[in-house]
Amino acid sequence: MTVTRELALAEIAGRRSRRRRFGPSFWSGAGILAVILVVAGWMTLWPLHDPFVAAGPALRPPSLDNPLGTDNLGRDTFTRLALAARTSLVISGAAALLGAVIGTFFGLLAGYVGGWVDAVIMRIVDAVLALPAILVALVVGVVIGNGPWPLILALGLVFAPGFARVMRAPVIALRERDFVLAATLSGVRPARVIVEHLLPNVLTPLFVQFASVASQVVLIEAALSYLGQGVQAPEPSAGRMISEFTRFMQMNPLLIILPSLVIILLSAAWNLLADGLQDYLAPRREPAFSLGRRTKRRDSANPDRTTTPMHHTRTE
Repeated sequence: MTVTRELALAEIAGRRSRRRRFGPSFWSGAGILAVILVVAGWMTLWPLHDPFVAAGPALRPPSLDNPLGTDNLGRDTFTRLALAARTSLVISGAAALLGAVIGTFFGLLAGYVGGWVDAVIMRIVDAVLALPAILVALVVGVVIGNGPWPLILALGLVFAPGFARVMRAPVIALRERDFVLAATLSGVRPARVIVEHLLPNVLTPLFVQFASVASQVVLIEAALSYLGQGVQAPEPSAGRMISEFTRFMQMNPLLIILPSLVIILLSAAWNLLADGLQDYLAPRREPAFSLGRRTKRRDSANPDRTTTPMHHTRTE
């Protein structure tokens, strides 16, 4: 192997290793979530004002004492927005986690066992997926009451079938692989085969699905709170704030704009995180045509061709 060939292979390996780094989508989503988490934690532990008590005149514009002004009852808008973001973040993360645990269990079971077990689980999954998430959350709210925890339970159960379907497909592809068959023939229990051999190899779609579901939960929670069936007063919620302050929109537009921005930022952050995880865990191939890379590809296609500079010497 020539030196030029070795350099070309090293360059290709370097490009592949660089491709495994987290991209701007992941860091953008993680950065937004980190900022929201820090501000929400700060306002939870050391709030500027009591979020449930008037901190100044009603509908006060932004000032040093109230950075984002006050609402129609004189409560500090900044503190309540931070707590509303905390509520949405907790509900979205907890509901996605609950759905991931339930859906992963049934997805692994259906994919590994197969047969009538797979058929029964998938028919139940199809039936649940046909139900609108908001409708199920409304029914659960009527049965067991409204609030964050019933909402987490309802949305977790609604999105669990999606996790089951996502996890089932790679398990079916992996259960016939040599390392799984070897573990089964050696007498390893099925539960141990699933936990030690199958689950670590199907985490990529699980992480991506988790972030994607959390983004959807943010929007559903805001819609339910807007309808009065989500987080109940006096706990702050972005969707409920939009519903309550619609009549004051002309007097103080920030009361509507700021909660809307919180919902948009949280949903966009989870989506960016999902895209970044997908690019990192399952990197895509380079496009067939890319500006500014023709020369590099031509050189890598002919690695043995070397170009030596021409030195002209002058003889006296």
